Amino acid sequence: MTQVGEQKPVLFAVLNWGMGHASRSVPLIRAFQEKGISVILAADGAAADLLQAEFPDQTIHELPSYNVRYQTRNIYWNVLRSLVTILISIWAEHQWLRAFVRKQPLRAIISDNRYGIRLSGIPSILITHQLRFFGPWAWANRIGQLAVRWWSRKYTEIWVPDWEGANALSGGMASWTFTRPPILYLGPLSRFGILSKPSAAPKVDIIAILSGPEPQRTYLERLISNQLTTIPGKHVLIRGTKQSPPPGLKHPNITCYDLLAAEELQVLVSHSIMQISRSGYSTVMDLTYSGIPALMIPTPGQIEQEFLADHLRGKGPWIFHTQDKLDIQTAYYSRAFWADIPSKRPDGKEAERAVTSFLQRLATIEARSVNPFLPEPPL
Repeated sequence: MTQVGEQKPVLFAVLNWGMGHASRSVPLIRAFQEKGISVILAADGAAADLLQAEFPDQTIHELPSYNVRYQTRNIYWNVLRSLVTILISIWAEHQWLRAFVRKQPLRAIISDNRYGIRLSGIPSILITHQLRFFGPWAWANRIGQLAVRWWSRKYTEIWVPDWEGANALSGGMASWTFTRPPILYLGPLSRFGILSKPSAAPKVDIIAILSGPEPQRTYLERLISNQLTTIPGKHVLIRGTKQSPPPGLKHPNITCYDLLAAEELQVLVSHSIMQISRSGYSTVMDLTYSGIPALMIPTPGQIEQEFLADHLRGKGPWIFHTQDKLDIQTAYYSRAFWADIPSKRPDGKEAERAVTSFLQRLATIEARSVNPFLPEPPL
C-alpha cells in the first residue's frame, strides 16, 4: 500500500557562500537517495557547480544569488553593504519556491541556510551551525541572533551539523535556548568517508583546497600558489571555482583542478602530507573525517572563521595563520610539533542516522494529516 506523500520528492536547497554548505549537504542528499527518496536540488554559483559534480545526472535548479563579497575586514560592513540584496534574494527564493510547488508538490523541504526556502504546510528543515554570534560588537551580535531567531521560527526543525555540548566544534555558536522549533544535533557531516589513517606512502606533499566569497578566494589563491613554488615537492591546488585562473599560476610542481567530486578529492587528500584551506566550519568537519594535518587561514573579515581559529587552536592536528602572515614553508617544516595532536572523530554514520530518524518523524506527520487524532511525532 502506498503511504501518504511517498511519491513526492524532497527539495534540498543550498546556500552559495563558498562551497561549504554544498559540501556538508552532500552526505544528507546521498542518504535520502539511498533510502529511495527522490531529491530535487537547488543552488547557485560555486555551490551549484559542486552539487553538479557530485550528482552529474541531476538538474540543479538555479536560485537567486545573495552576492555577498568580502571587500573589507569588517563582516558587519560587508553584510550591511549587501543587506538589501540579501533580503531581496530571500524574498525572491521564497517566490521561486511558491511557484515551483504549484508545478511540483513536495514531501519535505531541506534548506541549508537559505531562509526563504520554507513553506507553511510542508515540513521544512533548516540546516545551520550558527544560531549565536561572537563578533566584537555585542549589539551587532544581538541583532544577528534576533534575525536568525525570526527566520528560523518558521521552520519545522533545525538541524545542527555538530556535536552537542563540550565537544562542539562550533564552540557555542549552535547553542539554542528555545524549544520551538526543536533542534537536533546531527554530529559533523562531510562528503568524505572516514580515513582510518593518512596514507603510508604520500604522493602529494601539500594539497590546498580553496573556497569562499570573492575577492578573498582569489587573493588567497595568489598567495598560496606563489609560496608553493618555493617549497620542493609535488603540490595540488583545488581552486574551488570555474573562473579563469590568474596569470602565472602554472608551475611544474603544482597541479591545478577547478572542482573535484568527493571520491577523486579524497584520494588526493589521503595521499597528502598536509592540507591548506580556509577555517570555514565545513572544512573543519571535513578534517575531522580525514585526520590530515592542516594549515588553516581565516578569511579576513569573516568573524566566524576567526572565532573557529581561536576556539580550535590546540584541539586537533591543525595550525592557524592569518592571511597577512601566511608562511606555508614554516608550517610545513614545523609539522612535527603540531600534526599529531588528537581530535575527536565522527563514525561516518551521522547523515544516515539523521535521515532515517527524519523519515520516521515525517511518516508520523503524514499519517496525522490523514488522522489528526494520532499523537504528535516524537523529536
